[in-house]
Amino acid sequence: MTAGVIARASQSSPGLRPIDPRRDMSQVADLIETTFRGDLDGTARRMVREMRTLGRIGWVGWALSRLLLPPAARPFGFVWEENERIVGNASLLPVSGHPRRWVMANVAVHPEYRRRGIARQMVDASDHLARKAGAEAISLQVERHNKAALSLYHSMGYLSLATRTTWRRPRGLPWSGAGRGQSVRLRRASEWPQQWALAERVSPEGLIWPHPLEPGYFRPTGLGRYFGRAAKLHLIRHEAGQLLGSLSVHGTGVRRFVLLVDPALQGQIEEGLLSQALSRIRAKQCSIVLDYPSDVAVETLRGMGFREERALTWMRHSYVRKTGSLSEY
Repeated sequence: MTAGVIARASQSSPGLRPIDPRRDMSQVADLIETTFRGDLDGTARRMVREMRTLGRIGWVGWALSRLLLPPAARPFGFVWEENERIVGNASLLPVSGHPRRWVMANVAVHPEYRRRGIARQMVDASDHLARKAGAEAISLQVERHNKAALSLYHSMGYLSLATRTTWRRPRGLPWSGAGRGQSVRLRRASEWPQQWALAERVSPEGLIWPHPLEPGYFRPTGLGRYFGRAAKLHLIRHEAGQLLGSLSVHGTGVRRFVLLVDPALQGQIEEGLLSQALSRIRAKQCSIVLDYPSDVAVETLRGMGFREERALTWMRHSYVRKTGSLSEY
């Protein structure tokens, strides 16, 4: 269905056309690198280099990319082309396991071509394409300080859901916080519904971008779609019959911490949960990543060896189906 929609996608202006990964991959990689140079992490920079290399060998590179690169390197969406040069890009992908949830990414316009309405036209075309392909929600992320982009998306019906900072604690950094977090304990298997209820209250938009919140992240034998396996560790702060906070540890090489704290206690009890987790996983032997609400527990996280990477606002445009048609919420 999606391929048919893209094939029928109209070129609403001379510069706008559907992306063709077989011939656009190298130029899109150049544009992404130019536009987001300071914001690309190691994984993204590696993917951009591979996109550029494979894109330079034409259809053979495109065929190899289907084997070697993640789906994000072969998106749907649109480019803006002028004088045979790609100066704009907006990429689209359905979320794995959730075909009616789509993600818009890499909305980029070359600095020399900004303030001409190119981004708005690409986003509008991408939004229309995703809905025609069956999307009921389209999500995207924006740097929290990019006021122009936030204004554009708000004007097009996107709502801000949350702003989160990605924190990283490097491998090799020692931890000597034994003794802290004495009020924190291991979660019992029977307590997972309380942890799920806390997640629904604290983070209804989801835990790991761009996947929806799922109870499988917390069930003793459950498997979250993103993580692919049950958590290695669940710690909780539980008092007077109430779950105040939890920390789950996922992953092997890079450990991902999922930290949830009752809004009334945010900034107050994170240290105990983090201290217990760092002590139990032998923190010096692994790299740790954590997404947490921006501007919360900042000094605590810095004091425990975490460093800010970037802060992103999560946004979404949602639709509801009514008698076979799509209407906006």
